[in-house]
Amino acid sequence: MIKKRLSKLRALMARQGLDAMLITLPANRRYLSGFSPDDTQLGESSGALLIAPAAAVLLTDFRYRLTAQAQAPCFEVVVYSRGLAHSLGVLLNELRVKRLGFEAEALLFGQHQRLSEALPGVSWQPTLGFVSELRKFKDASEIKATEASLALMEAVLAQVMAGPLVGRSEREVALEIVRRIEDAGGEGPAFPPIVASGPNAAEPHAEPGPRVIAHGETVLFDVGAKVDGYCSDISRTIVAGGRAADDEQFRRVYATVRQAQLEALDGILPGMLGHEADAIARRIIDRAGFKGKFGHSLGHGVGLATHEAPSLGPNSDDMLEEGMVFTIEPGIYLSGWGGVRLEVMAVMEATGCRLLGASEGFLQP
Repeated sequence: MIKKRLSKLRALMARQGLDAMLITLPANRRYLSGFSPDDTQLGESSGALLIAPAAAVLLTDFRYRLTAQAQAPCFEVVVYSRGLAHSLGVLLNELRVKRLGFEAEALLFGQHQRLSEALPGVSWQPTLGFVSELRKFKDASEIKATEASLALMEAVLAQVMAGPLVGRSEREVALEIVRRIEDAGGEGPAFPPIVASGPNAAEPHAEPGPRVIAHGETVLFDVGAKVDGYCSDISRTIVAGGRAADDEQFRRVYATVRQAQLEALDGILPGMLGHEADAIARRIIDRAGFKGKFGHSLGHGVGLATHEAPSLGPNSDDMLEEGMVFTIEPGIYLSGWGGVRLEVMAVMEATGCRLLGASEGFLQP
């Protein structure tokens, strides 16, 4: 699998006239090598990949030596003691690299400046989307890992939604979700859980805070887990206190969002562009009288990162093709009241979208 991915990348490099490629984005580094550590803060790095036609090298420091050797058997592991620039310079000289591609979306300006000044004989060539172009097509093993992550997350969220919510703070519930993901065997959350109640749910990416959840309020959950590096990403919206506590406004908004989601699932086909997919759901919401209240894209790709190609949005020309995994997440947000978002994950197949995960767990309007 790793060798096949490297072969595809080398073909892209050859078409661009690159002698080698420097990979620094953690998700791309893992995809191409198996080396899994994350870079926990901006400007910090646990390593880089140098890929040439006849070489695959993982450069890292002493802290990650054993992990690199265990996780990246297809790579030569070089442990640098004098910094990345020194070891990289030695390798580039040995490999006679003149044109070096780098990930423009991943290398900070300051890092690029330091490296290019230290290696004046190399022409640094910015690239965009080289590896993400490969990552947007998922193979069977990637889909299997995604399904495992999704099953874990759906089970955890079902447990939390079935438990007591009224009288608890949003943050308290969010922390419970994190604990349950880890207790269930997940690597951890794919992103900080969103638990937004009442008027807070009108903000699509509200941060859980001290607000106490009240009876009869909408509660919007947006959560994800990681299993084998692969992310899940789902959203559900319920009423605190159960269906007996909902009202006509909630029922109308929820029914509209659910209809938009189901029609998108049924109508998105291979070869469709991202903006065409988005329009299927957006038309339903607009016609129901909520035009302008669905302020984000219909969906996005999910894999080693929670947001990756393709994009399903009003300005997207990404073509949706077989093997792509993405979310379908229409929503309606009303200031002062709250919001409803329903998010599922799907994989594109020859005849259309196949829903990943469970089809139940949604309220019947």
